[in-house]
Amino acid sequence: MKTVDYIIVGQGVAGSCMALKLLENNKSFVVIDDNAHKASAIAAGIYNPVVLKRFAIVWNAIYQIQLLKKVFSSFEQLLNQKYLYEFPVFRIFNDENEKKTWLKKSDREDLNIFLSKDFTKLDHYSNIKQPLGTGEVQHTGRIDLTNLLPDFKDYLLGKDLCLDESFDYETLQIFDDKVIYKEIEAKKIIFAEGYHIKQNPWFNQLPIIGVKGEVLRVKTNANLPDAVVKAKEFLMPLGNNEYFVGATYDRDNVNYQTTEAAKENLVNGLNQFLSDEIEVIDQKASIRPTVSDRRPIIGSHPKYKNLICLNGMGTRGTMLAPVMVEDLYNYLENETILDKESDISRFYTLLNDEL
Repeated sequence: MKTVDYIIVGQGVAGSCMALKLLENNKSFVVIDDNAHKASAIAAGIYNPVVLKRFAIVWNAIYQIQLLKKVFSSFEQLLNQKYLYEFPVFRIFNDENEKKTWLKKSDREDLNIFLSKDFTKLDHYSNIKQPLGTGEVQHTGRIDLTNLLPDFKDYLLGKDLCLDESFDYETLQIFDDKVIYKEIEAKKIIFAEGYHIKQNPWFNQLPIIGVKGEVLRVKTNANLPDAVVKAKEFLMPLGNNEYFVGATYDRDNVNYQTTEAAKENLVNGLNQFLSDEIEVIDQKASIRPTVSDRRPIIGSHPKYKNLICLNGMGTRGTMLAPVMVEDLYNYLENETILDKESDISRFYTLLNDEL
């Protein structure tokens, strides 16, 4: 029997950040992950403190970005690779009212460090159609999750800290002071499964809403900035004239199948602001775990206190995961109080119905 402090189920961005936190604090653990349909694995990994639809500040934005840079710099040092890239995000204006709103909000104390008043940064890129100008969001960038997650999994496998297999819920034995899974005994088990939590018998009543997202990888020889350009869709550089295009937002067809309709919508959205030929070289789909109140869900099960939930990062997992892991770790190890915005206790009535 192998004895550890924690079992982590799932190695997406949240599970990986939790594993790193445990490593840094000399806690023993095993990750169980079968690499199946991770939303994190196909995500753009963009971090951006501003909601680009209405130019509003993201919840706890400054702290999220500060911790994000610290955590993903630690991944870089551990794995001796580069994953953190800083570049601006440009939002193409649709009408004059958007420009006026941007200017007004850029004077606000919480937004003035993020919203630039210079609307001319893309004027010399003739391939980009932006007749009304473009707003620049500063202090933004990207985490290369596409490479980070498999690199970290290889590291964990090499250290005998990961089982590359599906989790079998029926095998888990729950006691007051521990859990046992096959030949592993742990003080606590953390479920960081993303949308797969809908199959989890202890947490499947949580209001996790699956949202399907399809993305493209395209190639173009257009002269484009080293930045994200956002109109209806967004375009993000990947290097070698390749770009990430995404993402669709489909609540009605929650599956992992790519569709021609989504491809057409993404290409049409791209053509609205890019006047150059593009070649689609890949298309992928996954399911984001969003929550009814648009906040993450972390904390202990109401009855089985050694069963822990780490979920609901939604479309901003890159920014949310480091903060949620920090809060959850302090809750588990230092008995701190969770932020009510993310505390699972707000949904205890749903889980109590199943007890």
